[in-house]
Amino acid sequence: MSTTSYQKVFVIGLDGATYDLVLPWVEQGKLPTFARLMEKGSWGMLKSVIPPVTPPAWSSFLTGMTPGRHGIYTFLQREPGSYILRPINATFRKVPDIGILLNQCGKQVALVNIPTTYPPRPINGLLVTGLTTPGRNNEFTYPPSLKEELIGRFDYEIERYEKYTPGSEDSFIAAVNRVEDKRLNATLWLMDQVDWSLFAVVFRGTDVLAHAMWRHIDPQHPAHEPELFGRYGDALLKHYQKMDQAIAAIQNKLDADTLLMIVSDHGFGAMYRDVYIDNVLVEAGLLHIKKTPMAQLRSALLRLGISPHNILRLLEALHVRNLTRKLIPKQAQTAINQGMLMTNHVDWMHTKAYPLGGGSLISINLAGREPAGIVKAGSEYEEVCNQVETEFYKLRDPGTGERIVKRIWHKEEIYNGRISDLVPELPDLYIEWVDDHYTDIGGVGYSQRTISDPLRGRSGGHTMRGLFLAHGKGIKSGYKIQDAGLIDIAPTILYALDVAVSRAMDGQVLLEIFEDGDNRVIQYQDIDMREAEALHKFSSQEQQTIEEHLKNLGYL
Repeated sequence: MSTTSYQKVFVIGLDGATYDLVLPWVEQGKLPTFARLMEKGSWGMLKSVIPPVTPPAWSSFLTGMTPGRHGIYTFLQREPGSYILRPINATFRKVPDIGILLNQCGKQVALVNIPTTYPPRPINGLLVTGLTTPGRNNEFTYPPSLKEELIGRFDYEIERYEKYTPGSEDSFIAAVNRVEDKRLNATLWLMDQVDWSLFAVVFRGTDVLAHAMWRHIDPQHPAHEPELFGRYGDALLKHYQKMDQAIAAIQNKLDADTLLMIVSDHGFGAMYRDVYIDNVLVEAGLLHIKKTPMAQLRSALLRLGISPHNILRLLEALHVRNLTRKLIPKQAQTAINQGMLMTNHVDWMHTKAYPLGGGSLISINLAGREPAGIVKAGSEYEEVCNQVETEFYKLRDPGTGERIVKRIWHKEEIYNGRISDLVPELPDLYIEWVDDHYTDIGGVGYSQRTISDPLRGRSGGHTMRGLFLAHGKGIKSGYKIQDAGLIDIAPTILYALDVAVSRAMDGQVLLEIFEDGDNRVIQYQDIDMREAEALHKFSSQEQQTIEEHLKNLGYL
């Protein structure tokens, strides 16, 4: 085999796709494109990042770095110098992405629908932003003229924002398919618009459908309804088959010298219960609530069972949850949410640990780092971390009596000590749940309980087991790769395109996927870390819109 590098790399991102589903379906002959590419290519499980959440994961794909280096670790992050949460966007990323590195080498890049790429920036090539874009009324492309082309030609949609609730399966599935059909048609057209060296597109239906439909394929799931299995038990399979056909359509437009990669940012599995991290910390005396009239009213309402959790359960039982969302004015909804939101009632001067932003992350209220930090660095910090661990290891599943926490990770362990000074607010602890069957609701004040059945209509959740496949000339056939990670994709793309790999990257080139005759030496370069730029601030209306989108998607 020649050691000539590739002229082009095409990456298909399938958000949340997992071999836990793909392998059985391939063996049953239900995914012919996957079967063919796996037989002729290299494939295997792709380890996600911690936390395995969409924004940090796709940012790691773009940068080859962990969240501890690139700076995006969940959907909502603290505003510098405060406890206020803001939706993240591309300007939260502290390091250059692969598009910038390739542009510096004179190569054109096309990035389509990759989460956390809004706001669009000038690029040599084209950019269509993805999740966390406020909407089609905002500029979401570069060049800006591309927006009207996409809307005019394809009625392009950035994301599906219809909310899933049990009973809305048919309309929900139709909406997801509608958006992905438009995305595929737009992608096939965009492939001919610039002379790209790297084209990367993300399809998100494999994630949003798995969140909603997992209960229909898992007879052990608490929310499984056997009478619905015949109707929706193959909903995920049908969507994976749609993606199987989409992959074939894209590959048919690629020349024989293009390297094709398929990656997912994380895997998927059953999610059985919600855990209210804030209440665990309150009961442990690590998080304190103010004694203001509003805070006391909130506590009294919770004691009486008047909580968002119980209200939402009642509205769902009456089948009017979506109707009330439409009838109650937005301002009233916002006022109610803000009144019940735990973070608005925290007594920070007596709080030692707190959850903000989701992702099963906990921060220590550290003196000198947090605006009202009280925990001193050193032995006191370690003591509080140990207290948190002790409290969460006590948690038991109310149905089985088994432990629900597998491990509490310290950030230094997660990122091997490679944490950037540009990310000082990085949370200190991460909760790894047993079998990934649990997820957190932290910092929202939905209930007085600590564990409940899923509240947000989700029955599937993220796992660390993502998906990787590479196919093309010079790639080993039928080879199963071991120990590949999401952070390895960016350096491997650079190597494939014969571009020097950044020494700053945490990932490694996946040399083992290339045929033995390819004995090129990896070239490295030192890069200037991204200059600090002002964070793009969403308007209050944009922030409200994004948070509403994230709620509809089940992330908040």
